[in-house]
Amino acid sequence: MNLVVFLARAGVGSRRSCDELIREGVVTVNDEVVTFPRHKVSHDDVVAVRGERVTVRELRYVLVNKPRGVASTRSDPHADKVIVDLVPGGRALFPVGRLDVDTTGLIILTNDGVLANRLMHPRYGVPKTYVARVRGKVSRRALGTLRQGVDLEDGRTAPADVRLRKQSAKTALVEITIHEGRKRQVRRMFQSVGLPVEELSRRRYGPLSDKGLEPGGYRELAGDEVEALRRAGEQVAGEVAKETEGSPVPLAAEAPEARRERLAEDERAGAPEMPAAPSAEPDAAAGESGAPDAGAGRSGEPDTAGDGSA
Repeated sequence: MNLVVFLARAGVGSRRSCDELIREGVVTVNDEVVTFPRHKVSHDDVVAVRGERVTVRELRYVLVNKPRGVASTRSDPHADKVIVDLVPGGRALFPVGRLDVDTTGLIILTNDGVLANRLMHPRYGVPKTYVARVRGKVSRRALGTLRQGVDLEDGRTAPADVRLRKQSAKTALVEITIHEGRKRQVRRMFQSVGLPVEELSRRRYGPLSDKGLEPGGYRELAGDEVEALRRAGEQVAGEVAKETEGSPVPLAAEAPEARRERLAEDERAGAPEMPAAPSAEPDAAAGESGAPDAGAGRSGEPDTAGDGSA
């Protein structure tokens, strides 16, 4: 296998970070410095990083339901508890992406750097589903804007799947599925349409759900679940990019039956109808947004600063 793959499978880090280590000249194979990431190695070779030997270990994949107040990092001097402390042997694993301290829900811990890199890389568009409690009345226009994509300081978001679950007098429950991983993306998307987020939880990550997993709980993933994760982005890779090139697909481009069904669902959930904006005016998606992710928008790089959590 390639040296960069060997290091990633050994749990050294993501493929990108392992690539950087190799190019820095801190990796040796059989006591010789190798700076070519695709250098071929076998399990019989002695591979070391900064003089410390690394071996391909047994890979672990753990699904954790992060509770509020836990930092989704391996270490944080300002946090009382970090995500790896919730799992026995968790210090040997690293989280795939991040959730804000106040955001709850699913995070994968693993020592498989190859899979972690794939899941975080924007080109694969692995879907992530959140349930948000937002403040205010959710209009059909707001739902439509979120579905088409909104303009944030770091660029326009890809189309999202959005459903209004419940509307009460002062708040609403909204389910949203995104295929990106920008910093605080979901919170900024809702804020841009005038719906501040009060609570946020990630309920699904690709093919995985939080069913049967209490806050603070964890479970080892089965082999078929890991394979499903590997395939998670294949069906949507490239599709999101096509949808976001140029002007977004207008809501009216939906099939009439699908549009009627979706509008009926919105109405049952309590979304009030809003008058359509005049076609000559800009899309109502534009609005205030939070601080942009400094790492967003760099082609070919995974977003390790956040994955659309809040």
